[in-house]
Amino acid sequence: MVFAVAILLAGSAVAVVVNLQRDADGAVPTPAPSPASGRLARVTVDASAEIGALNNPARYHNQIGPSELLGASDEERVAELDPAVVRAWFKPDLYYDHTTDSYDFDYRSGGVTFYQYIDQVAGHAKEILANVDQCDQALMTLHDPQRCRDVLKAGIRHYKLRYPSLKYIELFNEPDKTWTPSQIERPAVKLADYYGWYRIGYSIVNELNAELRPETPLRIGGPAAYTFNPDYLRGFLEEFQADPDPGKRLDFLSYHQYKRRDAPAAVRPEKQTVRQWLTDLGLDPDTPTFVTEYGVFPGLNVGTTFKVDLLTQAAAMATLGHYYMLGGTDMMLHWAYDHGQNNRKSMLVDGADGRVYPYYNMVAMQKMLKRRQLAAESDTLTAAGIGVNATASRDHGGIAVLVTNYQWTDGSAEYQVELRLDSLPAEYTRGEVRVERYLLDAVTSNYTHDPARSDLQRVERRTVAPGPTLSATFHLGLNAVSLVVLTPLAVDPGTL
Repeated sequence: MVFAVAILLAGSAVAVVVNLQRDADGAVPTPAPSPASGRLARVTVDASAEIGALNNPARYHNQIGPSELLGASDEERVAELDPAVVRAWFKPDLYYDHTTDSYDFDYRSGGVTFYQYIDQVAGHAKEILANVDQCDQALMTLHDPQRCRDVLKAGIRHYKLRYPSLKYIELFNEPDKTWTPSQIERPAVKLADYYGWYRIGYSIVNELNAELRPETPLRIGGPAAYTFNPDYLRGFLEEFQADPDPGKRLDFLSYHQYKRRDAPAAVRPEKQTVRQWLTDLGLDPDTPTFVTEYGVFPGLNVGTTFKVDLLTQAAAMATLGHYYMLGGTDMMLHWAYDHGQNNRKSMLVDGADGRVYPYYNMVAMQKMLKRRQLAAESDTLTAAGIGVNATASRDHGGIAVLVTNYQWTDGSAEYQVELRLDSLPAEYTRGEVRVERYLLDAVTSNYTHDPARSDLQRVERRTVAPGPTLSATFHLGLNAVSLVVLTPLAVDPGTL
């Protein structure tokens, strides 16, 4: 592959182009198609224009369980991502048997105990978000809710004492569902009834915080709607606004999003829409918004082939995460480490402990982004967000730009990307700059192409001359993702 780095010297119109044929460690990267094989996409980053802290999606995850237990090497791979928050699943109808009035908080499912599952989650998550689902349906009666209330409180209390990092309680899952529930799903709950249970939920959290006085107090939110459902979400906020209880609390609003596969840019204004609802109702507009699941393959949905869908998932999650960051969403949780029923949504390979799918490698690239977000523009994006998008970032140690060619399943555009970084800080003009690039596409960093090289592959590593502007040209195929990292070598290595 030829990786062309153009250094535009201050006060000069001369561009010095260095053709980089071999990686610094001797590896020869995969050859890229010629420019004629793709359209031109220009991406421009203003390195002087910070637009705030980068709320990195790589910090937030879901671990399905308990039957989907991770192998030892899989646990190591998850630990490498260093998740801040992981969502887990608490099932009152499984830890409590209403026919015998007995509890088994370490119940067994699929040969795995519940403690084994949450021990894993607590082992790599700094904080746990628990989705606490409905009680057994025989107890789901608001005219006489005491038994279910006792079951909910007993479970949350027990697990909070055992797992002090448990912080967030998300009450019930997708109560606004419009389909016939599967065997592992609970029925829909109409809005008024859901709010009745939510009042019980926040009263339990208030009681436990007062009784236990935990170092990390419990917080509660909902309604975990199955999509960005204005009727259910705003209706829930209206119920909360009308609630006269002085102890009421809403620590976050949560929902899922699987309906924007062909219009990912549409997720960007969701946070501001929620803020407006809160403002209109006289509620706190800074109430956090959590998207606790998102993606493009809901349930058992597919796109084309399994191999192609794995790459589509990675590009889609990079793109949706990009727009959620721009929109100011407070937490967007990746879905998932190991889905079990639909592995096109999985980061980890079933039956191959420690091997990873493209989705994992995309998250690994997200993790390499820096702390502050930079302004970036692409001339090859539709209003819906299809095409080449870029998440740019910097800190004192360098600049990282994640570039994605998201095409869903019906796009066919491949691109030669011209990435230009302008107004670089002084440290990029005082000494040489190391340029590294990582790639995820149909043949690179892709388990289905070469299981032995399924890990994230660095395809370029070069040192270039200093300058206030740097540019790089590279190819991105369908649903390919690439990360470009610049490190100014004039910076004291001790600060990196």
